[in-house]
Amino acid sequence: MRNIFLALTLIALMALPLTHVFAAREVVIYTGITQWITKAAADEQAEICVGMLEEADIAVTWYDSDGDVGDLADWMESATGDDGLDICVLYGDFPPEIYPEGNTQTDGSIAETFIETTDGDAFINHADYMFWGLAGRNEEGGLKNMMDIDDIVMWDDDTAMTVTGEASFIAPSLTDFASDRPFHVDQLGGNWEVEVSLAQNDDGTRADPIIVRDGNLGRLIPVIQTNGGDEPKGAVAAEIITYLMGLVAVEPAGKLSTTWADLKAVQ
Repeated sequence: MRNIFLALTLIALMALPLTHVFAAREVVIYTGITQWITKAAADEQAEICVGMLEEADIAVTWYDSDGDVGDLADWMESATGDDGLDICVLYGDFPPEIYPEGNTQTDGSIAETFIETTDGDAFINHADYMFWGLAGRNEEGGLKNMMDIDDIVMWDDDTAMTVTGEASFIAPSLTDFASDRPFHVDQLGGNWEVEVSLAQNDDGTRADPIIVRDGNLGRLIPVIQTNGGDEPKGAVAAEIITYLMGLVAVEPAGKLSTTWADLKAVQ
């Protein structure tokens, strides 16, 4: 009788539709719609990022079609509050399925909720102004509402970014460049603080890439905000993600071998 029950259970499971099973500590990359970077270029960088993450044994899913945006939203809702660090990588657009366009949901969107748990979940954004959205569907309001900081912006074309010491062992692919939309460190407010600045201007008021965190909640990570630039966005993103996942062993000159996971409380 037990064997019959097991056989029937197996048949029932096989009859279930095959769907993606989301797990904590996962990365999702979306290139269905891009801004300030061609889709072909974004796909090329995403492929590099996927390859590096797979080599590091980090779970990654790549949605490369705008028809996948519903799956992106489903993943984000499933990943929110799952007790593990999850990361979403965007290429300049901010899909309305996770943040309704025109800032019509200033609080409580799928995207905002994603970064408001103690999982430490993060958005990485390449190319255009973070959360601006295709053709400016959110403009400045996207970033302001996601951070709950009324005056924060991301302007200043061609701002020289000099790689910091931290970047040399977190993201060795990163080199000095000119950012068109650097993050304004001097406009941080509330519980937001700099976790790691990887490249910045002379006085440290502008940075890109940078990891900022809302206290013990989520993170925003602008990575190489340039208009049509050919910088190694995919490689740098993969290196930052690997660091955040606590998998990189580093040996700074003159210091004992340790890991960034030991140095910083990373979820």
